[in-house]
Amino acid sequence: MNKDKLLILGSGYTGQELTRLAVNAGYTVVGTTRDEDTREFLRSHGATPIEWSVGDDPAPWIAHLGPKTSVVYSIPTLFRSYEGADGGDLPRHITPMADVLTECRQAAVKRVIYLSSTSVYGDHGGDWVDESTKCHPSSDYGKMRYDIESYLMEAETDFPITIARLVGIYGPGRTLIDAIKQGRYTLVDGGKKITNRVHVHDIARALLAIIERGPDSHRVFNITDGHPQHVRDLVEFICDEAGLETPIVESLDEFARRRKSANAVARWKKQIRVLNERLRRELDLELVYPDVFSGYRAILESDADAPVST
Repeated sequence: MNKDKLLILGSGYTGQELTRLAVNAGYTVVGTTRDEDTREFLRSHGATPIEWSVGDDPAPWIAHLGPKTSVVYSIPTLFRSYEGADGGDLPRHITPMADVLTECRQAAVKRVIYLSSTSVYGDHGGDWVDESTKCHPSSDYGKMRYDIESYLMEAETDFPITIARLVGIYGPGRTLIDAIKQGRYTLVDGGKKITNRVHVHDIARALLAIIERGPDSHRVFNITDGHPQHVRDLVEFICDEAGLETPIVESLDEFARRRKSANAVARWKKQIRVLNERLRRELDLELVYPDVFSGYRAILESDADAPVST
């Protein structure tokens, strides 16, 4: 059995799937959460839950750090607006990650993985992007994530730091199906947006691959299926397969007035196609769900969907 330990800071949807796979692979898994259902999930899958969130005393999870511990930081940015640097100090959105990195340095951990987002790329007019593409994020969330990434990539550590840039996550319990069924989903701007997706199971497999055979130096990986689609094509596929009516069309201006969220509008304006060649080549990883159609077909066939956010 593998004696290495995995500490997941923020055991949300992705963290729970990673927990399941890692425990099955023989890892000792510890996960933080403030949610009772998540704590029960972790316990039922053989992991140790810790009640913690940013701002709490970190001593309970610090106790699990060590040379055989890999740390996955899966906590979203804590602020809605971007404020940048203030007086030369670290921006407030970087501080939680910086505090974790300090503890990881002192404990000489095995590896740190930060779950970021392809929002750091910004809008590239639908062109293909890879890990070498220049980032110019347009949303506040993207700017904050890119600041955190830059801080980590410049950090001097005795262990490797990996940035995992995630695209739109889906899987059992997290799909568009219920929103379409209930009439809560609209085709913004006619569904012309290009969507990049990845199944949660493949995210967890990619993270385990990074832990087990990732590079010994700081590195960035796009975590995506590498087969972007137009939103309308995905929605029409779901509706055809599930026997649902196609959602109504909503203009981008109407969506902006309804949501009143600059970050949400920025997501619909951003147009990129994300490559995953580095993930497949350097980690020798083949995806179980190589495109979003195969992933959704498996979900529909298993009838495992549940109400989710869009």
